[in-house]
This record gives sequence, C-alpha cells and structure tokens, in this order.
Amino acid sequence: MKSNFGNHFRDYLKLSKLKIMIPVSLTGFTGYFIFTPQFSAKIFLVTIGILFMAISASVLNQIQEVDIDRKMNRTHDRPLPAGRIRVCHALLFFFFNLIAGTSILYSTGRITATLIGILTIIWYNGIYTYAKRLTAFAVVPGAITGALPPLIGWTAAGGGIWDQSIIFIEFLFFAGQIPHFWLLILKYGEEYYQAGIPSLTNIMSRTQINRLTFTWVVTSVIAALFLCYFEIIKTELLSVILLIASAFLVWKFSRLIKISAEKINYNTYSILLYSYFLLMLILLISDRIIA
Repeated sequence: MKSNFGNHFRDYLKLSKLKIMIPVSLTGFTGYFIFTPQFSAKIFLVTIGILFMAISASVLNQIQEVDIDRKMNRTHDRPLPAGRIRVCHALLFFFFNLIAGTSILYSTGRITATLIGILTIIWYNGIYTYAKRLTAFAVVPGAITGALPPLIGWTAAGGGIWDQSIIFIEFLFFAGQIPHFWLLILKYGEEYYQAGIPSLTNIMSRTQINRLTFTWVVTSVIAALFLCYFEIIKTELLSVILLIASAFLVWKFSRLIKISAEKINYNTYSILLYSYFLLMLILLISDRIIA
C-alpha cells in the first residue's frame, strides 16, 4: 500500500515538472527582489503562487499533448501517456494548482500580477501549445511565456509593467528560451517530426540550426550585458563576473558553427545555457543584497 502511494506521489511530481517549474518561480522571486530587496513573507508567497500557476500550465500542456507524448520515445513514459494518471485526475490537479496559484497571488494585493499570471497560462496553453502543431517557429512567440514570470514578481512588489529595468530582464529571458528549445530540437527533432509536430530539422540542415542557435545565444548575451550598461546590475565585481561568463558562453557556443554536427553533445550545451541563466539570477539578487 505504501509502495503504491509512493509511486503515485512520484508520478504527480513528474506531472508537475518541478525541475523546470522551480527555476521558473525563481525568476519571479528575482523580479520581486530586484524591485524590493527584502526577504519577507510576501516575496515567498508570490514565489509559491507563481510555482503553482506554472505547474498548472505544465499539467494542462501535458493533457493537451498526451496524443503527441505517446508517439515520442522521450515522453511516452510520462504519467499521462503511460496511463499511470488518468486525464480526469490530471484535470483536477490542474484546477487545484490554478486556483491555489491565483488565490495566493491575489492575496498579495496586486491584481496586476494575478492578471499577468493568468495571461501567461492563456498564452502558453491557448496559443503556443497549438502553434507548435502548425509551425516549427512557434517557439518564438512561445518564448514570451518565459519572460512573464519576472514581470509577475516585479508587479507584485509594486513595479510598473513598462519600467525600464524589468523590460530588459524580460527580453533577456525571452531571448534565452529560444536557443534552449532549439537545442532540444537538434537532439529530438526526428521524434517531433514522427509525432506530427513541425520540426526545424525538416526545414533546415543541422548546420543552419546550429548557426541560428548561436545567433540567439549571442542575442541573449547582449541582452545580459545591457543589464550592466543600464546599471540594472551596478556592482563592478558582479559586472566583471557577468562579462567573463558571457565571453565563455559565446566561446563555447561558437563551436556549434565550427565543428561537425555529428560530433556535438547537445546535452552539454543545454547545461551551459541553463547554468548561465542561473548565474544571471544569482548576480541580479546578489547586486541588490550588496547595494
């Protein structure tokens, strides 16, 4: 009995995709902390609210794409396509997380943050999820969803939607979503195509996609350096760390356009990109603590 409960609990954790959703909520934490650099009950409530809403979007996405996930080796063993969780139960889990996240954000007293959270789910599940079935370039509008969690945190703390600092941070996370997804396509493009999803690998050569990915990485780095230029990151030491990390990232990714596609370990590049953006969060938070 305990074993069955444990397995079921693990399946719901997998359905939640916490490895992805926790970093998403941390971008919201960062957005809040940049505007109000204080550790308080409210900042943690906002972060938890964003986490619940992110989980709800992820669960709904898996419900919407259960037919696709069954056809892909990478996803066929997920709880829904494998039949370990029923769709009706997943729907209940979706509504629980949606209501919990919305209620927590609303309780913080900032209706704007709550509305942006709802808009993020509408954009991700109502537009991006279906756009993936129509075009291989759906990730470009879809990347907007990666830019909105920091804005939720920022507005929850009292910031304005059009404040310069948060616009630059949003653009940074928007730009970073695109090469991350295309690295997945380079690794699993054939599976996407076999599942009926348009894939860049059937439109462009791997060499062309590598170059496109490198271009977007450079775009992300430029967006990151803007944070120093416009004094969103003010501490000189942290700016130097960012400059070194940015140069290292560009140097490593430049290999995408120099060596044969067959020799590239795309997992390594995914980890590098993930680590770079994690460093960005640390630098942004550290700058406010030091200041």
